[in-house]
Amino acid sequence: MTSTDPRRGALLIIVTGMAALLLSLAMAFLSTMRSDGDRTRWVARDTQARMMLNAAICYVLESSRLGWGDQETQGWNDLRNHAVGPIPIDRDPGVGDPRQPTHRVWTVGQWPAPGTSMRAAMAVWERSPSAVRPGPRNPILVGPGLPLQDDADERRILVAGLHGDSGSYRSLSDVWRIASYDRPDPAAVVDPRTDPADFRSGDGRPRLGTSNLAWFRMYRESAADHDGDRSPYYDVLDLNGGRGTAADGTTGVAYPPNASVFLITCGAGASQGFRDWADVVAAGATASFLDDPSYFSDIRSEESVLWYRIEWSAQTGDYGPKGRRQNQGWPYGGDEIWDQFFTMPSQGGSIRWVQRLDQEPPQW
Repeated sequence: MTSTDPRRGALLIIVTGMAALLLSLAMAFLSTMRSDGDRTRWVARDTQARMMLNAAICYVLESSRLGWGDQETQGWNDLRNHAVGPIPIDRDPGVGDPRQPTHRVWTVGQWPAPGTSMRAAMAVWERSPSAVRPGPRNPILVGPGLPLQDDADERRILVAGLHGDSGSYRSLSDVWRIASYDRPDPAAVVDPRTDPADFRSGDGRPRLGTSNLAWFRMYRESAADHDGDRSPYYDVLDLNGGRGTAADGTTGVAYPPNASVFLITCGAGASQGFRDWADVVAAGATASFLDDPSYFSDIRSEESVLWYRIEWSAQTGDYGPKGRRQNQGWPYGGDEIWDQFFTMPSQGGSIRWVQRLDQEPPQW
C-alpha cells in the first residue's frame, strides 16, 4: 500500500466526522445543561420571592400588636375605636384626630405612617434572640435508676413522675431536678444567668452565604389608595367604609379610614430591596453597589419581583384582643366555669385577603 492509497483519506474523513459529531453532541449537552441551569435559577428565585410574602405577612401580624420596642399595641386600626394605629395598649386611642391619634407610635411621613414604605433585606442571623439548642425536648427529666413502669397495675405503662390521678405517686419526689435551672431543657445557647442581655438580643451578624438572596418591601396604603376611584389601577373597591358603636354607646358612628391595607413587594436577588438608584442614593448605600448605577441596574434586571396586596384583620377567633377571663355561665350550656382564661389562637390577628398584582404598581 503506497502513501497515496485513497483508503488513508477515507479513514481521516471518518475520524474527522466522528469527532465533529461528538463535538456537536457535547455542545448540545452543554447548551441543554445551561438552559436547565437558567430555568432552575429562575425557579429558585421565584420560590425565594414567594417565601418573602410569608415573611412580610409575619411582619404585619407581629407588628400589629407586638414589635414596637417595649410597647404592646392594638392593631393597625385600633381594636378599641378603629383609630389609625398602632397605639399602645395603655394609652387612650380616642385622644386627638382618629386619623392621627395623639398616642400613636408613628410620625407623619415616617414608617409606619400611612403612605410610607419600608424595606427588609433578609439574611439568617448568626444567633437568634433568646436562642435555644435544637433537638427533641423533654421538659421533665426523670432521675437515674427509675423504671419506665412503677405502677402496681401491670396493664398500665407509665413514666415515673408523670402519672394521672389514679397512678402511683411514690416516684414524684424523685423526678430529677424538677423546676431547677441547673440543667434546663431546652438549653439556652447563651446562658441567660451570666449574660442576659446577649441572650435576649442574639447575634445579628448575617450568617455566611445567606445575604443578598431575598428581600421584601412594604407600602402602607393611605385612605386614598383604596377609596374605589380606580387610581391606582387596582383601586376598584372602597375599603374605607364601615360604622360602629362609640365608647359612649352611640351607634352608627363612621369608622376612621382603613389603615390596614399593605402593598408588599417580594424580591429574590441582591438589590437589598432598593427600588432604583435614586432610592440607593437617598439611603446613602451607594458603596454597597460599587458606587456604580449600571452595576445596580444589572442586579435589578436579574431579580425576580412579585407584588401583592393584603389586608390585616383584628379577627382571631376569640372573645377579645388579649383573651379574657370568663366569670359567667358557659355560653353553650352545662356547668358554670369560673376564672377560666381563654387565650387567642393568634395574638397578631389574621390576614383578611391576599391579592396578586399582575403589573408593577406606581408606589411600592
